[in-house]
Amino acid sequence: MTTADTASQTTGADAKANVAQLIYAIVPAGHEPQGQGIGRSPAPLRTVTHGEIAALVSAVAVDEPLDRAEDLENYSRIVDNLVRETSIVPIRFGAALEDEAAVASGLLEPNAEQFGAALRDLGGQAEYLVSGQYVEQTVLREILQENQQAAELAETLRTTPAAAGRDVSLALGEIINSELEHKREGDTDIMVNTLRQLTEELVLRPPTHEEEIATLAVLVPLDKEDELVHVVDLLSKQWENRVSLRIVGPLAAWDFLTIEATESQ
Repeated sequence: MTTADTASQTTGADAKANVAQLIYAIVPAGHEPQGQGIGRSPAPLRTVTHGEIAALVSAVAVDEPLDRAEDLENYSRIVDNLVRETSIVPIRFGAALEDEAAVASGLLEPNAEQFGAALRDLGGQAEYLVSGQYVEQTVLREILQENQQAAELAETLRTTPAAAGRDVSLALGEIINSELEHKREGDTDIMVNTLRQLTEELVLRPPTHEEEIATLAVLVPLDKEDELVHVVDLLSKQWENRVSLRIVGPLAAWDFLTIEATESQ
């Protein structure tokens, strides 16, 4: 063996050692991925197959951390875009194994039965997020109309110099927050009951800001997407100028079945 051959083999081994296989999702065997993965130097998406299941992967450099917001955004986009193409089980962001052999023998083989069942369960279904947000001035007007104490405090605050109105403002704020929470509970129940016309598979996400009622993740067959839009549109008309409703999807079933991809020993 020449020195050049030895150097070439060493370089190839070093290159292999410097990459890992980032795992995006479990898909049925035979799925043919298109496009690129994520990272600063995106590699093509590929599948690693074992029997009737496969893992969607791409090579990533181990010395280039996936720590940018766009990495997570692109990862989610790749996985979510698969929903209209095939059955998928999403893998939580950041899972990577050493090489394709580790993906096949350490992840797919020991979990083949579980992954196969999950793909069958999720076949033809997608997650949708239905979120509701109050129209601020409308809901505040409701509270002042329904709560006499709040209305009196609001009137006092309107006629009190700003410097002297701190205590009144705090008292009014406490009442409004309490009333808003009460309304949120009731309106969340209405959203849940409305969506249960289509599915019992619901996950309630807590509100992220005070004007938000709730975000509900629902698992719905793709062929019922138009029905989902219809029932949400009917509720939106019922709540016109009071609540803004929004649907996001179809998405992978992140809230219902997301796998932590770790290699079995």
